[in-house]
Amino acid sequence: MSTQRVDKAWQQKGLKEYSTEALLGTLGHYGIPVAEEDFRKLAETTFPLGIAQQWKGKWKGTGPFKDFIVGAAVELWRRWLPDRVAPHEVTDALASLMRALLQLLNGTADAPVGPAFERMSNLRSRMPLDDKGAPQERFMQESLAPFSEKDAELFDRLAETLARSGHPGHGESFAELEEFFLPDRKGISRAIVRAARGEQDAAVADLVKLTEDSARTPIARILAVDGLIHLQANGQAAAAGRMLLEWAESTKDLHLALDLVPRLEHVYKAQNDRVSLLELMQTAERLEAEHDRVHPGHRRHRHNHNH
Repeated sequence: MSTQRVDKAWQQKGLKEYSTEALLGTLGHYGIPVAEEDFRKLAETTFPLGIAQQWKGKWKGTGPFKDFIVGAAVELWRRWLPDRVAPHEVTDALASLMRALLQLLNGTADAPVGPAFERMSNLRSRMPLDDKGAPQERFMQESLAPFSEKDAELFDRLAETLARSGHPGHGESFAELEEFFLPDRKGISRAIVRAARGEQDAAVADLVKLTEDSARTPIARILAVDGLIHLQANGQAAAAGRMLLEWAESTKDLHLALDLVPRLEHVYKAQNDRVSLLELMQTAERLEAEHDRVHPGHRRHRHNHNH
């Protein structure tokens, strides 16, 4: 084991200027002896945060070294696997892109939007994909994990805001990126941008088709209902929600059915449709009772679906 070690200034300086021997010496000193071969083996099935997670149980570092394993896993990946994209690179590129787009929205004419999109595009072409051509789920989870709830809200509304603010091209590009990262949103983000460009009827028609597409996952169909609610297309949202509720009941998918209840409740209240609301409450009681019978002790908390 190396006798070289990282000092506590690493928190301010980062790890780039420390030798690999010092990184490994520090890991070994606090309970994690690592060889390049072992690291490469771990990297076959996971990414830096996942590697740090596997090390965590044996890690004895405290104080300035409490979080060292995360930094070390990221830095060793950079040195030993330079040809493989790491999730933190996508995190950085996405944060830079969102920052540039915010600058543009705030009136900075020369915001570096082009280079930020280009950097993201380069990374995208090298990202690990699953058999459907979507980013590997674990990779994506690590890439998005560092973002706060506030960041996530900005990510969700950015494409639409750009399209509404006179930047429809950038809005479309960001919507397409959003759908690539989160495949359950496929078609939905672009429909919202379409509405923001003034094509409300066409956008609503697109979303209705997505709710009817049985090749989509249940969550992807629910998200299309959310899109209709967002565009205040309450008639279409009610019809789509009812259709999905019937389908969920017929396939005995109680969780999907119960997820639809607050959405339909929101729509019926917006429409002031008291008869449908009463029917829905009776359906909800029946579903809750059925759920409690199938999953005793697993209480669900009803919540209103606010937009």
